[in-house]
Amino acid sequence: MSSFDPRHRSRILLDGPERAPARAMLKAIGFTEEDLSRPIVGIANTWVETMPCNYHLRELAQAVKEGIRAAGGTPMEFNTIAISDGVTMGTEGMKASLISREVIADSIELVGRGHFLMRWCAWWLVTRPSREGRWGFCGATFRDSCCTVARLPRDVGGIAL
Repeated sequence: MSSFDPRHRSRILLDGPERAPARAMLKAIGFTEEDLSRPIVGIANTWVETMPCNYHLRELAQAVKEGIRAAGGTPMEFNTIAISDGVTMGTEGMKASLISREVIADSIELVGRGHFLMRWCAWWLVTRPSREGRWGFCGATFRDSCCTVARLPRDVGGIAL
């Protein structure tokens, strides 16, 4: 019976003397040796100031990071784009929305594959209640995140919240 190594992907990028430059780059932005010794979990954040749906995601990312650390992983947050159907509706900008869906999925996948992330996390964008007490959501970036999870290699886990 083989045992599962939760760092099997991180080792490719970070372990050994030949990977010292990669570790130095990450230490230059605040990661410690201890951080790099744990499984790396990517957090795809679609935070932007172009729509209310995604505006609160910086706060949510911090909570997700705390949970990853508590579970013994090291979070690495990265961003991707988001186009608002609501803001661009009725303009030429609306054409960018459909194209953006594939770009979002591709960008999340590329960061994960390029940095050998062990797990990926993205989220469904549920906005805060409006003054009328209604909740709203922006489903486009959630669907795109789900597309990315479906593309993951078998040895990588992913979740769309």
